[in-house]
Amino acid sequence: MRKWVPTILVVIVLIVGWVYAASQNYFREEEAVQAKLLGIQSEDIQSITIHDSTAETSGAAASSTLTLEHGVWQMVEPKAYPLNGYSVSSWLDALSGANQEMVVEEAPADLDKYGLGTDATRMDIQLKDHREIKLAIGAQLPADDARYVRVDEGPVVAVQTEAINNIALSRRDLLDTTPFNMDETNVGSLEWEGEAATWMLTSTSENGAAEQTWTLNGKTIEAADAVSLIGKIKNLSTADDVRKASELKGTVPRFTLSVEQTVNGQQVRDVYRGLTLPSEPDQIWIITPDGQWAYALETTSLTEAEKFPDTIKTSTEGK
Repeated sequence: MRKWVPTILVVIVLIVGWVYAASQNYFREEEAVQAKLLGIQSEDIQSITIHDSTAETSGAAASSTLTLEHGVWQMVEPKAYPLNGYSVSSWLDALSGANQEMVVEEAPADLDKYGLGTDATRMDIQLKDHREIKLAIGAQLPADDARYVRVDEGPVVAVQTEAINNIALSRRDLLDTTPFNMDETNVGSLEWEGEAATWMLTSTSENGAAEQTWTLNGKTIEAADAVSLIGKIKNLSTADDVRKASELKGTVPRFTLSVEQTVNGQQVRDVYRGLTLPSEPDQIWIITPDGQWAYALETTSLTEAEKFPDTIKTSTEGK
């Protein structure tokens, strides 16, 4: 038996070593590190020009340029439209974080077969070090889970469709399309003054919006009704490009909406004006508190806000 002791000890040592090695992933193949599509960080980007050919431009190429000015992203072409800061930030992260799945063709001779010819979605990305990256996004791969992409004059590569959906944004995707800047949790009062109705919604406590006590024209109403109205007004969105308010001529006042809310510990009162043009009675232009921008909304989209007291009266009678 003694002669087997060394052999047994060796076997035990080997087993222990194997278990340890397995626990440290020594026997697993290293995962391939995916190459970044652009090889940049979001903070490297100085400006981006989107070249778009869509039905709304009747097939003509339309360009939109965004640039970083004093730490804030601004749209400078075709106009200085207001941007949605969250959308822009997510877009920059998507551009810098996109991976290429594989190289499809190293030196493509026919770009049209990949949808990378004249029909491609194109972006010009200017970096802070003055380098420029030209990005072209083409057709879908046969498997339908990726798109053909080319960076500068490089190879045609495949990029997952999900990543492309976060990259290939239009100007409209990046605009701030909601005229009413408010937060349900911060609003203390709303006052509507118009030709068809006048009302005041006021909070009488400082708790969260859903826990506040709300009054409408001095009468207590359900917090859920107040919070629902605020949310619906806040989420109203234009389907058109924002216009400079100064471009509107011959308008007729329709209503004003005064919003009082707490922002960074300070009480702020913003007044939004609703205007109509005699030639467009079914459309209301919402003028932002700073007087700069005009957002087009369908008149019917504001009916619920305008008739809010009637809605509350009806719901109360039905209880």
